[in-house]
Amino acid sequence: MPDVVVGHIEKPDSLKPVFAAFERDHCGFKIGWGHFKSDEGELAAEYGGVRYIWVNHGVGELLLELGYRTQEGDGERLPSFYRADECDDETWSILETFADNLDTIHERIRLPVEMILSRLSGRTLVGDIAGDIRLLVGSGLPSGEWSTRPKVRRAFDILLESYSIIGWSTKQTTSFESIWPGDQLIVEPDDVLRVRGNFRYWWVEDTNSFMTHLTKTRRLRHLRNRVDARDTESGGFHRLSAAWHCNTEIENNPDGVNSVNSRVVNMLTEHSKPHYHPATPVGGGKPQHELNFALDPKVYALNTCGRNSSLHTFPDSRNLTRYNQIPLEPGSVAYIPPDTVHREVDVFVNTVTLPGFKPFNEVYLDQTD
Repeated sequence: MPDVVVGHIEKPDSLKPVFAAFERDHCGFKIGWGHFKSDEGELAAEYGGVRYIWVNHGVGELLLELGYRTQEGDGERLPSFYRADECDDETWSILETFADNLDTIHERIRLPVEMILSRLSGRTLVGDIAGDIRLLVGSGLPSGEWSTRPKVRRAFDILLESYSIIGWSTKQTTSFESIWPGDQLIVEPDDVLRVRGNFRYWWVEDTNSFMTHLTKTRRLRHLRNRVDARDTESGGFHRLSAAWHCNTEIENNPDGVNSVNSRVVNMLTEHSKPHYHPATPVGGGKPQHELNFALDPKVYALNTCGRNSSLHTFPDSRNLTRYNQIPLEPGSVAYIPPDTVHREVDVFVNTVTLPGFKPFNEVYLDQTD
């Protein structure tokens, strides 16, 4: 079984084997960390690619200009100086069709459809629905069985082609806005991010790419918590910074536009199951690798139940009573290769996946311990 490699952002020497393993497995990718401390300055890509940045500790501010477009806002509402798009006639017709025919939609996919509809306010829909589309496609249910009504199935077909244009809001002024631990920033070549503050961060740069479909930032507080409302008081937290974009694959690139995906989750023991990502991925393309960047749950006042955070790895997938326990703390990073059976335990973690959260490529095992 491949080895997990672990380091800590405050111990730079411990990061060398993590970064070496990562760059060995990902041709054209670079990885590192940084500490920004200034009244104002810049973050930029250094290798001519797209740089993904995740704040790990501290706070800062990012300059977002007049006309900036974002799909945030389905968590805490965006400030009043953002204006949400109204749905065009075709999108509105699709959403009305779903709302009027929920009883015809298969129960296995009804929840993500309801999650999409819950973002509606009048004729505006706010937020990125790519994660819900991923749940539809990843349900394993043939699309012909998604609804018993032909016009609803046609509405699904159209939505699968057009969902990326939905949920946008536009900024009406230029100003600095806060960035917190767990927030994601992205900078393309020949561009810079204007920032200020005092924060440490991780970064991954894809030198194979010169542009991305993702926006400059995804801030956790402005993203929907994908946890059942009944679990939020017990520390439930699951927010998608960069979801898998379905139906973007082409023959010579079965991973499509997905280079890096990211989510932040408070993974409690009760919800954590041993699993692995197969080295031969379903559907082809690149097998899923993970980086786990541990965060401080106190930043979001999360309930940790006084438990210690760790990563469990299982040397024998046939005997889950035996495992290695790797302690994690805020600032830790764990690099997890494919085929490694693992589970995160009582850890608030930013999980970064390359190439992304691929449908059908998460294999869960029965837990007996």
